[in-house]
Amino acid sequence: MSKLVIASGALGRVPLVVGRPNGSPVAIVGDRRLRPALDRLERALAARGFRTTTVTVRANEALKSLSALEPLYGKLLRAGLDRRSTIVGVGGGTIGDAVGFLAATYLRGVRFVSVPTTLLADVDSALGGKTGVNHELGKNLIGVFSQPETIVVDPALLRTLDARDRISGLGEIVKYGLIADPALYRSLRERWRELVELREPYTSKTIRRCLAIKARIVAADERELTGLREQLNFGHTVAHALEAVAGFGTLRHGEAVIVGMRAATRLSALRGTLSAGAAAEIDAFLGALPVPPKWRRAPASAVAAATRHDKKRTAKGLRFVLLDRIGHTVRADGVSTEELVHVLREVGFR
Repeated sequence: MSKLVIASGALGRVPLVVGRPNGSPVAIVGDRRLRPALDRLERALAARGFRTTTVTVRANEALKSLSALEPLYGKLLRAGLDRRSTIVGVGGGTIGDAVGFLAATYLRGVRFVSVPTTLLADVDSALGGKTGVNHELGKNLIGVFSQPETIVVDPALLRTLDARDRISGLGEIVKYGLIADPALYRSLRERWRELVELREPYTSKTIRRCLAIKARIVAADERELTGLREQLNFGHTVAHALEAVAGFGTLRHGEAVIVGMRAATRLSALRGTLSAGAAAEIDAFLGALPVPPKWRRAPASAVAAATRHDKKRTAKGLRFVLLDRIGHTVRADGVSTEELVHVLREVGFR
């Protein structure tokens, strides 16, 4: 399991995390919008004696493709990175996925230090070792499990986020409450605006709480072989399909997860695993979160069809993670297209 460093100003600790200079260069691969933070990190590494190279990228879904990563391999090779080198990825979930995959496959794998800079990446995507890129048939279909050696979470970096990115992170935080922590869910119903405004100490405490939940689940099923880790996908089956149908990048990932959790909650009620009252309460809360309404333009039939490429599909059909109560999930196999279209239209798809 990855080591965690969580503290305001933790960006400055990255050179200590990387260790002692060993003669091999360190590569910083980061979101070009974070140039001031990348410069600070570069200076800190140089001050400790590291030879560095910095590669900036446009951190959007277009980066998550094999064609977009190919030039980055060339830049690392020309910079002289060898098997004793370290790659430091700085940015949101896209950076974690794509640069994590880059580190895992460059020279068959070099050390990777992840510095997430979005709320969503802090609480979810940075931890767990899932790296990968998209395919035209679906999201994250090409990749490997490869844990970062260390994850450095600096809440001070979140100040650069716009409101939509903060809501996107909130979506994953609500997921943790719904699948594993009823007290967290109840707290979020009353205090979610504190997270959007990044108020302390609530923000840092919530990040730690979510990471603790995920670490426990991942440690028990790192490579998704027992089914335990699947509960982390609550809301994601529809979310990934929606992102593909709407066009990657149209919605932030966490925004799509909020919509996907509404569908999964309604499906839980339809299948009788969750009471109608609990489903209505959850749906009312999720429906009140400020997600841009453009997702409603997607046809329910197209979103349902896109779930055919979901990684959790089995010989019995589509598998969904559902709720049987707040804080606990169950698996449902063989969800039909008709069932799914029905709940999608209930949620608001056309």
